[in-house]
Amino acid sequence: MSGESPGGEAVVAVTGETGTLRSFRTACHQAAGSTPGVTFYELTEAAGATAFHSAAMSERRLRHRVVCRPRGGLVAFAAPPAFPGSAVLHFREPPRWAEVFTVHGLRVLDAAALATPLSAIDRDGLDETDQHAARRWRPGTLGELLFNWWERPASPGARAGRPVH
Repeated sequence: MSGESPGGEAVVAVTGETGTLRSFRTACHQAAGSTPGVTFYELTEAAGATAFHSAAMSERRLRHRVVCRPRGGLVAFAAPPAFPGSAVLHFREPPRWAEVFTVHGLRVLDAAALATPLSAIDRDGLDETDQHAARRWRPGTLGELLFNWWERPASPGARAGRPVH
C-alpha cells in the first residue's frame, strides 16, 4: 500500500521483515545518490544474534553505522564500532539526510528517544517479545532493547552479520 507524504513524495508502507530490508537498502542507496558527500559502503542483514540490519555510511569525514530493526522498521544512527564485530552502539542524532528513510516507510529515532531509561517506558506498550527480552536481559535504555545482539530465533547455523548483496 502506498500513500503520499505532505511533500508529495510517494510513501511505501513497510510490511514484514523482507519489506523492511528492501526499504532500508533502497533508502541507503537513495541517500547516497541524492545527497552530495554521502557514501553507502555496505549492508549487513540481521541474522543469528543480531536483531537489526546495519549499513556503513559516511558523510564527508563523519562515518555512520545506520541500524534498522526488521520488526517495525525503526532506524537509528550510531557511531561506527570501535572495532569490527563490536556490539556496543553509541547512538547519535540523525543527519539532515535521514528523512529519506521516512519516505520509504521507516521511522527514524533520535538519540534522546534511544537514551530513554527503560524504567521510564510504559512496558504495556511493548509487544510480548520485547517484554520478555526486557525481563530476561534487563537493558538500561530503549535503544539497548530495540537494537541488540541477544539470542534470537534463527535457522540453525545462521551467522551474525551475513553480508547482503
